[in-house]
Amino acid sequence: MYLVTGFEPFGGLSRNPSGEVAQALAGPNVAASVLPVDWDRIGPALDDLLAQEWEGVVLTGVAIGRSVISLERVAINHRDGRRADNRGAAPPDPSVVAGGPDAYFSTLPLDTLLNRMRAASLPVEISLSAGAYLCNASFYYARHVLAGRGVRAGFVHLPPTPDLALEGQPLEFDRQVDAIGLVLDELGVTASA
Repeated sequence: MYLVTGFEPFGGLSRNPSGEVAQALAGPNVAASVLPVDWDRIGPALDDLLAQEWEGVVLTGVAIGRSVISLERVAINHRDGRRADNRGAAPPDPSVVAGGPDAYFSTLPLDTLLNRMRAASLPVEISLSAGAYLCNASFYYARHVLAGRGVRAGFVHLPPTPDLALEGQPLEFDRQVDAIGLVLDELGVTASA
């Protein structure tokens, strides 16, 4: 069984395509979850999800201002205190996991995914920074919890859909679903969407 996550709307957005992409891919071999944009709730939400046995975990989020799908290489053990969550709260601690390693790398096959997405005419890059907001926090925390379990896991930032685009080049929702479906296919499962 595989897990795909996205996030609920945040920052005044009417919707968050990452959560909708996750739900669109749910099926017999794929579970979907929409994570809270909440510094206090993100860890417990991931604890509940990651207590289950997974063959692969694909976390996603939307990055307003990006024009391409970003396959994130690194998650850092840092939370940006300048960015409040949906409750208006700043992170209680600058570390995602107190005393944890400085960073974790994705265990997804990023170079292969880059080539497959390019072959499918999807705009894509490998990114070296998932930022320091809740996307990075979810990526870091998941890799921390899954360390040593042999579960492939990583994070993919999606550009906004046309209805949300404030900057950059948007990407249609069905192409976003195609992109994450391709990640799942590379991990060995065919999504139902």
